Amino acid sequence: MSDRRATAARTPVPSIPGMHSTRRRLPVVLHVAAVEYTVQVLLLPQLRHLIERGYDVRLACAPDGPQFQPEFSEFRPARLGFPRSPRPVAIGRALTSFVRVVRDIEPDLVHLHTPAAALPARVLPRWLLPSRVGLVYTVHGFAHVWDTERPRDRLLEGVERVLAPRTDALMFQSHEDLDRARELGYRSRLVYLGNGVGDDWFDIPSRWTPHRPLRALYVGRLIREKGLLDLFSALERVPGVSLTVCGSELPTDRDGVESELRERAAVAPLAGRVSFTGFVGPEQVRQHVGDADILVLPSYREGVPRSLIEGMAAGRPAVATDVRGCRELVTDGKTGWLATAGDVPALAAALTRAATASPEQYRRQSEAARALADTRYRESAVFERLVATYEELGVQGDQARIE
Repeated sequence: MSDRRATAARTPVPSIPGMHSTRRRLPVVLHVAAVEYTVQVLLLPQLRHLIERGYDVRLACAPDGPQFQPEFSEFRPARLGFPRSPRPVAIGRALTSFVRVVRDIEPDLVHLHTPAAALPARVLPRWLLPSRVGLVYTVHGFAHVWDTERPRDRLLEGVERVLAPRTDALMFQSHEDLDRARELGYRSRLVYLGNGVGDDWFDIPSRWTPHRPLRALYVGRLIREKGLLDLFSALERVPGVSLTVCGSELPTDRDGVESELRERAAVAPLAGRVSFTGFVGPEQVRQHVGDADILVLPSYREGVPRSLIEGMAAGRPAVATDVRGCRELVTDGKTGWLATAGDVPALAAALTRAATASPEQYRRQSEAARALADTRYRESAVFERLVATYEELGVQGDQARIE
């Protein structure tokens, strides 16, 4: 990395003009996502913490059904439907709605989540939005993969680099994304945010002796990008593993594979070895984690996956693919087992290693997984970094409310 790029990446960005307001109202932060599912699974604890810290938190996304879930009423959600595929007409309609929502709410800060919303929203000229509005983006995981010659990934990386100056801060869940953005001279305030889970996940009792057959658990959407077809093919080769699939596909998913997975699970050699729960709440997920021996995540692309952190907080090692985010959590042979993404024989070999691990080997991995989650992946630290970034941008929570 050149000295010029290193300096540019480290240079602090000034606070947003006009952000230090003398008005009595609470500072308003508008969180924007593509779909309600993102808010339900990834953002709810964060949004509620911001309310406790004296912020007026608003929400804009597309509901997963006819109406928003009742628990979102405290955020007075606005309908905003960014498509999850590159459809120009739909994107244009979404951007028109986005401008209208921002002008109606007049937030101090717009906080973007997921590439489907963040990419088009940052293409908009900033003069279309109120001048005092700040713009930040949590990079849950870039849509592109680093170090590939695929035209799609090269194009998306170039777009992200061009759009970086249009945000007042980029907050990264992944150290790898942050480091690469710094190396390539992304021009914005670059902040490590991380990912984490609540303390209650650490209350799940550790398991020192695995079941036979080994019980694996997948938590997430049932889409092709998660590598689930590879996982089922690998399971066919490893009879010593059973699987619980905790999740479903959304109506808006363009690459859903749920029907194909259910068909494969109904016949030999997987019949009787795979169960589906559909989407369930956090309490039920905790129960499934407690019943499991390992978490599995064979994705092609990730940020820093919360499902693995939840399992590791409970002392469950993981079988995962060697991609960004997963390899920050899983060290092969220490906190789990890694396999090359898209490589069914390698994934089957990783599952075999997990299924044949001795009780002592399993216990060491379990202890290492819990220790890693305990020291690096508690959501309380994530919340503090989030609020600190807001304050650096001049968006200060109501201190009287905090006290």
